[in-house]
Amino acid sequence: MQLTAVIPARLASSRFPQKILKELGGIPVLRWILQRVTRSGVFDEVFALVDDSSVLELVHQWGFEAKLTSPDCNSGTDRAVSAIKELSGDFIINVQGDEPFVEIQLLKNLSKRLRSDAGDIELLTAVYPIKNSELLHNPNRVKVVRDCQGRALYFSRSCIPYVRENPSRGWTTDKDWTQCCDFWGHIGIYAYRRSLLERYHSLKTGFLDQVEQLEQLRFLENGVPIHCIEAHGPTLSIDVPNDLVEAERFLQQHPELRTESTFVE
Repeated sequence: MQLTAVIPARLASSRFPQKILKELGGIPVLRWILQRVTRSGVFDEVFALVDDSSVLELVHQWGFEAKLTSPDCNSGTDRAVSAIKELSGDFIINVQGDEPFVEIQLLKNLSKRLRSDAGDIELLTAVYPIKNSELLHNPNRVKVVRDCQGRALYFSRSCIPYVRENPSRGWTTDKDWTQCCDFWGHIGIYAYRRSLLERYHSLKTGFLDQVEQLEQLRFLENGVPIHCIEAHGPTLSIDVPNDLVEAERFLQQHPELRTESTFVE
């Protein structure tokens, strides 16, 4: 089985323009991601999917592969679909272009799952346990609820499930919900079976997808099961300028990340 990793990288991000080129510890965010995905050693090919020729040139200068895609693509999935004829993988793994510290072990676990037991999986993503109430209620952090087989039932920017007051179980209005039940957050990594991306445009854009502005809901609304693997914790996503400040602080606290990523000029 061949696995192709793609990193959709949009230069004109609406909330944080050119965030993929902002420096984090002196290294552009996009380069962090490319290096870590390549460093995992589990993919047969790795490409950045960019929407600007200057970014394409930069990626090549860094020593990585890239493909130029249309700036009109509305999502990372759209960008992957637009390049599908140039990708050879049986599974296309979409790694978000704004998560510079994507966990290498998670990428290895994902690869192991696909290579050992892909079964009828059409779409696989990652989830992590939410232990922090602030994180739970942050709309920039996507939450997910799953069925008994671990497949996603729904994704939302809101807190799900809602914890209704139940004094007999110690659930009161002033209690931290993370102490009442298990909550799961979503990590923006998707492993698509090639055939799913090839028929992507036949899937109708649903109401929930438009309301929540979460591309994965399009698949659920069209009856495509989303399987999940578990990660230990959340990743740092660069959505707004303040996230970059937090990422800098995190890097200072974890200098091993720089060694782990082995940047070579």
